[in-house]
Parts: sequence; C-alpha cells; structure tokens
Amino acid sequence: MRTIRFISLFLFLIFNFINVLTLDAEEIRFIYCSDLHYGIKRNFRGKECETYKVVDEMLKSFTLLYSSPLPSDGGAGAGTVFGEPDFLICTGDISNRMQKGAWTASESWNQFKKDWIDALDYPVYVVPGNHDISNAIGYPKRLSPERDDASAVGIFNHNMPVYGHSEIKEFNYSENQVRYSFVRDSLRFMFIGMWPDSNMRMWMDSVMKEDPVSPVIIFTHDPVEADAKHYTNPNYPYNINAVDKFENLLSDTCSVDNINKLPEGNWSRFERFVESHPQIKAYFHGDCNYNEFYEWKGVNGTVSLPVFRVDSPMKGEYSSKNENLLSYQVVCIDTDNKIITVRECLWNKDGLTSITWGEVKTISYK
Repeated sequence: MRTIRFISLFLFLIFNFINVLTLDAEEIRFIYCSDLHYGIKRNFRGKECETYKVVDEMLKSFTLLYSSPLPSDGGAGAGTVFGEPDFLICTGDISNRMQKGAWTASESWNQFKKDWIDALDYPVYVVPGNHDISNAIGYPKRLSPERDDASAVGIFNHNMPVYGHSEIKEFNYSENQVRYSFVRDSLRFMFIGMWPDSNMRMWMDSVMKEDPVSPVIIFTHDPVEADAKHYTNPNYPYNINAVDKFENLLSDTCSVDNINKLPEGNWSRFERFVESHPQIKAYFHGDCNYNEFYEWKGVNGTVSLPVFRVDSPMKGEYSSKNENLLSYQVVCIDTDNKIITVRECLWNKDGLTSITWGEVKTISYK
C-alpha cells in the first residue's frame, strides 16, 4: 500500500512539473523599471539614503517574486506563482546628472553593474536616459566634471555588441545610438535609446519591413509626448546653451522655439509613424515617473496606443513623497492567447520590503 501511495505521489509531482514546464513555454515573464539615478540621496524609511541602499531593497523584492502568486485578476498568469523572470528591462537614467554633489557617471555605472548585471542571474536589457546622455555630451548648466560618458558607454557596450556592434571606448552620440531588438515566441521586443525620433524611426521601419509579421512592443526612456527641451535646438547656432536650454538629445529639430511650448509637430510625426505601422502594439517608458497605464490617441486622434509609464525608486513623482507608492512593473505575456498583462508591484508598503499588487492592465496584441 505504501509503495502504491509513493508511486501515485511521484506521478502527481511529475504531472504538475510537466504542467509548469508547459506554462513556462507559453508565457514570457519579466520585470520592468526605470530611472534609478545612482549617486543621489532621498529620505527612505526615516533616514537619508544613497541610491544603492534604496535599490538594494528593491532588488530584494525581486527575489520575493520567485515565490509570490500573481493576483487572480483574469490576466496572463493569474493565480500562478510568478517565479524567476526571464529577463529584466531598465529604460535609462542609470546615472544622475552630475550636479549638486551627485556621483559621477563612472561611479554610477560601476555600482549599477555590480548591483544588477553582475548580481542577477537573468539578462538585463538597458537603454540610456537623458541624464546618461547629458553627462556625456554636456548640458545647459555646468556639470562637474563637465563630461563623463561612462554610463553612456557602459549601456552601449552592455547590449549592442550582441547585435553586431563593436564595443566603444568613447561615446560619439551621432554614431553610438542604442537600438536593438529581438523576437521571442513571435513577439518583437524593440529597445530605443531616448525616444523614437526620425533616425530611430528609419531603423525601426527597416526592421519591420524585414519582419512584417511579428507584433512589436517598444521600450524607451521618454514618453510618447517627449519634452520640448529634449529635441535639437531650433535657434541659431543650434547648440546646447544656457539661454535656449534645449538639450539636443533627439535628432529631430524641435518644432517650437521655446522649451515651455508643446512640440506637437514632433509628436504628430511619431503619431503618423505609429498609424502606418500597426505592428506596434505597446509602448513602455520612464522619464517623468509614476505608475500609469494610459491610451495615447496622438495629437490628431488617429491612433490608440497602449502606454505604460513606470515609477522611479529615487525620483518618483509621488513615491518620492509617499514611500508606500514605490513600485515597478511585472509583465506576463501569454503567447498562446496573445495577451500582455502589466501589473504594478508595490515593493515598500508600510516600510517593509514586500510584494503588494496595485493596478493591472491587460491588452491584446493579435
């Protein structure tokens, strides 16, 4: 009798193990975050803390996901244990702008590499943010040091060589654009440094022409409606200066002559691109940071693009003041049913490193 029970238990475990393998084969699961801003301080759990101390607690919460069940919300993976992610995505601002005693980009990149790339057991995909690039090319206000391209170089060298590019030692912004993509389970993940400006759109178009079948999800730093100051200065001599305050981070010349105006001309050109490329199914971004799931209709109302904005551990619009709102996003993709579920993961409720589920949104990419 004991032998029969043992065999039954063994078969039960084998059956469930096969089910788990089958589930994994049908799903992609990853963590999405942005805007780490190494080298500054914030008030955290009652005292002033450096970024790496705050980030360390966020990283500890990642390991809690290995045994945490997803909520029963009807989305992809609902009710199952999340487990270890397939990969992690971070959309920039690894370093903070080098002002007011912030760490240099070199110090920030070294700490990020130690905490993330060297420590995590799964791939990390990164694109640069405006702080990473400004530290390398200059800024309207004085930086100290005036230039440090370490995080820009580090981000380029971390992912780009895998996609056929040689490593670089110095950063040339016009030549060293971060843009790469891969297809997994018939879904294309597309990584765009800063924002899909005209140079990026040419590359995106060529990729989608070569593969007109795979749906595309975009990961980039800026929102769909990028800030005017990030575009190239439209005023002579078109450079970075303290008067105009344009930062020349995007290849497109700004459609307005003042950073306080709305560059709707630039946004509408991206709108037309999205409209003409129905493969694009979702857009993930950081920059102005808080958790938000929204639908971008475009300047002229011609598109309906699902957009996912993510929080920052150091500069969250709301979580910098209320630690209970600190969050990142946990993404599950059901590749059989072609749905993407994005869940807000609150990791510091009541000052404890923990997992609490917040907002959730499921979209189809059929």
